[in-house]
Amino acid sequence: MTEFNGTSRPSIRAILIAFGWFNLILGMIGAMVPVMPSMVFLLASLWCFSKGSRRFHTWLYGHRVFGPSLRLWSEHRVIPLRAKLATLSGIAVSVVILVALTPEGSTLLFVYSGINAVAALFIVSRPGKAPAIAPESATPTAADTATETAMAISGTSAQAA
Repeated sequence: MTEFNGTSRPSIRAILIAFGWFNLILGMIGAMVPVMPSMVFLLASLWCFSKGSRRFHTWLYGHRVFGPSLRLWSEHRVIPLRAKLATLSGIAVSVVILVALTPEGSTLLFVYSGINAVAALFIVSRPGKAPAIAPESATPTAADTATETAMAISGTSAQAA
């Protein structure tokens, strides 16, 4: 979990909280509007809250809708496959619209397409799911053996412990 690492200056905290809410609202709008990103705003909001308000940070990190994606990114740097597909589709649609609406050879088209190509490469390069947790090994460790030996000596069973 990203830890709260707040500032003690009230004026800075107020600015961070306000900017966090601003980004959260933009993230919520982005979650509903297909061509607007949401995750970048939600991450910015989480960062602002991590510096400005433990309560808001904890609330957003544990949010029913936004929390899982934020936790995946924060803990494993994972972008879920569904989010990748939605984001890459939005990028493709926006580039197609820009190509249709700008004159041929426009500098804006090349700059926008280049920025989106870098963003798309970054998104594709991130893992699509969290790493699997390694199962405990079947081979008992020295601590397991010592515990079992102590239980046998004291006359307690493993089920009682």
